[in-house]
Amino acid sequence: MEAILGIIIFLIIILSFIKLRIGIAIYLAYLMLVPYMQIHFAGLTFSYNLVNLIILLAFFFEFKVKHNYKINFKPFIPFFILYAGYFILMLFSEGTPFDYMIDKYRQNIMQIFILAFVMWNIILCTPSSIKLFRNVCFICIFIATIYGLFLTRMEGVNPYIMSLMNITGNEYDIEYLTRDTGRMFGRIASVFLHPMTFGLYLGLSSIFICSYFKKRANIYILLILLVITLINVFTCGVRSVIAGLGITGLFYLLLLRKLKAFIWSAVFIGIIYCIISSIPELSDYVMSIGDTKSTNIGGSSLELRINQLLGCFDVINNNFLSGKGFNWHYYYLQSHTSHPQLLYFESLIFVILCDFGLVGAILWIIYSYKMFHYTYNLGKLKQTLFPLSNTIFYLSYSCITGEYGYMQIFILFYIIMIGEIYVTQTSKSQ
Repeated sequence: MEAILGIIIFLIIILSFIKLRIGIAIYLAYLMLVPYMQIHFAGLTFSYNLVNLIILLAFFFEFKVKHNYKINFKPFIPFFILYAGYFILMLFSEGTPFDYMIDKYRQNIMQIFILAFVMWNIILCTPSSIKLFRNVCFICIFIATIYGLFLTRMEGVNPYIMSLMNITGNEYDIEYLTRDTGRMFGRIASVFLHPMTFGLYLGLSSIFICSYFKKRANIYILLILLVITLINVFTCGVRSVIAGLGITGLFYLLLLRKLKAFIWSAVFIGIIYCIISSIPELSDYVMSIGDTKSTNIGGSSLELRINQLLGCFDVINNNFLSGKGFNWHYYYLQSHTSHPQLLYFESLIFVILCDFGLVGAILWIIYSYKMFHYTYNLGKLKQTLFPLSNTIFYLSYSCITGEYGYMQIFILFYIIMIGEIYVTQTSKSQ
């Protein structure tokens, strides 16, 4: 397995200098299907940081040395504002070693932005490449969802991830993945290391597929792919994805200004909630939304979530404005396994408050506003509906479950979706 992955990574690097968009397309597929990169091959150790750095060098060689293309950063301005704010807050934070924060900050930037940045500029310079990136996504979604359905018969056993665990030396937690708390098929991670990451991928993929129904001629292939993806939504054992898609659906109706449909949908959801609350078995099943680690249903109850929110202010009582430091929640979990009150920091809100304090919360509001403002103004509403919806799903899902490296997956879908808008507008203007 390690030799195969090493050959693929080596191929990505070589092709990136020969035919950049092909190398990037293979790298996109790798990130969507292989949740690990610390590969020893031909006497070298390939890691995310090294490969991303090489990809960036290949990009500048192609764009500046060979062709002197103009480089565009515009979609990344909201992210730059967010991470510039992070850096400033790090200077005033207490509770996390500065060298640890700098190392994690560097890793975040390289893993989140480099591939998306390169893809965006390739799309601008070679609009036909959007078809390649789009098809790579469709193929990856198909592989991940078909494998997800296969795993419904395996009762927690995931041969692919187990073979990756043999390379990493990590323990495969089959007890967490097997049937419990009303999950008919247990928790399914498919090609990802954790079921929650698969849940995020399914939600983003569902919206991504829907965005092409009015654009592509082969509607039946898209419909089959969407059906397979939605079946996985209900079989993967991650109820948070259902909640995230529900919130996104309501937001979609608001964007379309279908207030009557929005009100009736909200009323319907309220009635369903009341029915579920009155039936103990159903209540136990649904109210465990957001339970990423523990099988204790109470760990995700509304009352405990409120207590966790209040606990955030106890954590930052000595540094209310700037919080405990960049990635403090990860730093804490590495040392203590779980927090006595905040458990596994199972909400993006908890992460923001604990790591960055009140200023960090304001920073995220600015980031979200900038994201929506930029996306909304890219084109007509019917073009921007789905990129906006994907952003809402990412935010709502993260607020329900926490932020476990989800932005890296979200930004890839986001860039391809806004790339489609650019290509559509370019073709119309020609």
